[in-house]
Amino acid sequence: MLMKTPSRPRVGITPDLNDLDAPETEYVVRRNYADALLRHGGLPLILPYVDDVTPYLETIDGLLVTGGMFDIDPALYGQGASLSCVMKPLRTAFEKALIEGALGLGIPLLGICNGMQLLAVCLGGQLVQDIPSQVPGALEHKPDQPAFRAQHEITIACQPRCLRAVAPGRYWVNSVHHQAVQPSTAYRPIAVACDGVIEAIEAVDHGFAVGVQWHPEYAAGEADAPIWRSFIDAATEFCLTRSAVLHG
Repeated sequence: MLMKTPSRPRVGITPDLNDLDAPETEYVVRRNYADALLRHGGLPLILPYVDDVTPYLETIDGLLVTGGMFDIDPALYGQGASLSCVMKPLRTAFEKALIEGALGLGIPLLGICNGMQLLAVCLGGQLVQDIPSQVPGALEHKPDQPAFRAQHEITIACQPRCLRAVAPGRYWVNSVHHQAVQPSTAYRPIAVACDGVIEAIEAVDHGFAVGVQWHPEYAAGEADAPIWRSFIDAATEFCLTRSAVLHG
């Protein structure tokens, strides 16, 4: 039996569902997500889709909402589809329930790419549905190159409240997205690209609730490892606090 310890907080990972042109339906998680958590002290647990996420929320000390090659349903943030959207309703509904539950319970949450966008929507924000057609002078945010290569710079102007291990400065990051989050009073932008696209956010009225638009699991830039350290530190602190409440 796997036991929680302060050095190995349990982190739930949301998987994708491979149900296209496959002989059998499979849950899919890229190995580098799990490897990043293990490398920085977490215990990764893949979370199959369920209708009631309560048992998951009662078990995990952190939640990692992964990225994916699909779009968040514009109806969730009050817009019609401006372009042809590729959506995954089952996955989005599952992740939305997890995010809302984690926010309510104060479970540390890290959303990557689509995960950041869904976090923003759950907090009441809206999205730019297509950067190339809606952001004049935008950088290339979805280049034809491997994700382990950095693509552009981002600027972190001030010390993030949640990402304590990430110092303000300019960092190179990879980029694999065509949508972006719009500004909102529910979260603060903590990283911005030179074209104005918001690259990272943290919730205003919650604990550790962070979204990054790039993919730190590839370790393509110097900001990536500190993001994982900050997340695991928060999950460890949550684990200890909850254990003290349950057993104190």
